[in-house]
Amino acid sequence: MPLVNNYSSTSEFEDEDSCNISDAKDSNPKGLRSKHIPASGQVVSTNNVTFSSLGSGTTKRYHFTKAELKAKRRKRSGSGPWGKWESSSDSDNNYEDGGIGSSHQYALDEGDFHSDDGADDGGEDIETSTFYGEKEKDYLGRGYLHTPSDIDINFNKEPLSFQCYLPKKIINVYDGHENGTTALKFLPKSGHLFLSGGNDNKLKIWDLYHDRRLLRDFCGHQKPIRDFNFTTDSKQFTSVSYDKFLKIWDTEKGAIIHRTKLTSVPNCVTFHPINNYELVVGLLNSEIKHYDTRDNYKNGLIQTYDHHTSSIIALKFFPNGSKFISSSEDKTIRIWDNQINIPIKQISDTAQHSMPWIEIHPEHNYFATQSMDNSIGVYSMKPKYKKHTKKIFKGHHSAGYGIRFDISPDGRYIASGDSMGRLFIWDWKTCRILKQFNAGTKDPLTNVAWNPQETSKVICSGNSGKIFLFD
Repeated sequence: MPLVNNYSSTSEFEDEDSCNISDAKDSNPKGLRSKHIPASGQVVSTNNVTFSSLGSGTTKRYHFTKAELKAKRRKRSGSGPWGKWESSSDSDNNYEDGGIGSSHQYALDEGDFHSDDGADDGGEDIETSTFYGEKEKDYLGRGYLHTPSDIDINFNKEPLSFQCYLPKKIINVYDGHENGTTALKFLPKSGHLFLSGGNDNKLKIWDLYHDRRLLRDFCGHQKPIRDFNFTTDSKQFTSVSYDKFLKIWDTEKGAIIHRTKLTSVPNCVTFHPINNYELVVGLLNSEIKHYDTRDNYKNGLIQTYDHHTSSIIALKFFPNGSKFISSSEDKTIRIWDNQINIPIKQISDTAQHSMPWIEIHPEHNYFATQSMDNSIGVYSMKPKYKKHTKKIFKGHHSAGYGIRFDISPDGRYIASGDSMGRLFIWDWKTCRILKQFNAGTKDPLTNVAWNPQETSKVICSGNSGKIFLFD
């Protein structure tokens, strides 16, 4: 009996459903079921039983496959628990930056990277280079990459074949870059020139001798330079920037050889020490990309190394090119066999900090790393790759800055800047501080390079932008 007059506990919808069920029982007494119901509105007969198909106004439910559901999941912009979630605004930015889905991207598997005929949507070649020296060629038609004949120095000496000494003072200050220098390196063998990159989006090549002037600039990146690296013969170098472009330049002519747009910000890049057509790039999204510039398939991508869980901040090949070392903000170092996406060694510890720079000792028996705990650590390059617990260089302040250091060609000294504008030089064997210089600025000195042929010439630069030459 209902609690209220004219009220029924059965809803109208339940009444309709019950009617439909009774009708279905009458029309299908044996409970036969159709195996196929088309969506076109036609009548289908199965086993002498007639069924009316779905009406034309009914929308058929679509079931996503597992692959489609996986593609629709929200992704982090970086791996690990600290990576922020991608938003719709991020995806819009990817389209604007020429990332995945841009109108001028080549179709690639996994959308790794693509060659681009221009740095912007207009596709215009924006790379320019200006020569500032007196003559581009000498009387024999040789460019500035040829070692100067009027300097009484043998520019073909091998590392460990001569003895180095401590520098004594600053002998020259180069103008450098506005808003800071981000990368600084000598030519790999001769060292009579050096290249710098800065926050002014430019790369500049400088003469170490004569009037020590700027010889050429390389303009083409739209954001600050992140890193660059020479081929072993110095004829080419590759640069990466916050604009997500990787570019390969002709060192002497200033011409652009190759231009590639990456889908993540590159932090570091290095050429293979023997095969100058191979290079690896460390990305902000925790991946390492390995390219072969001779191969057009996938624009040269031959391997992706993806075991790190945070952005890659340093890369270094073994001298024979069989392996390479990577460092990440996940506070680990990993050692990889060339072209194999399985690390053969992971160096990690609960007390370990991020290591933004790696350098190999000239004897090829150790590699050293700058650590964010104000120290430089040393590791063996032999299997097991153990840390040398008694060889730690301290005294400088590097926490919070990606400070790069260098080792003298004879392996006796190690030089590093610090966050207070000082240059430190340690003895490799005893780990004692031998020299400490004030560079005349309190801005961090983030780049140091020791000349590969001179006994005591060291260059350093940092946030001030000026480049200091010590001797």
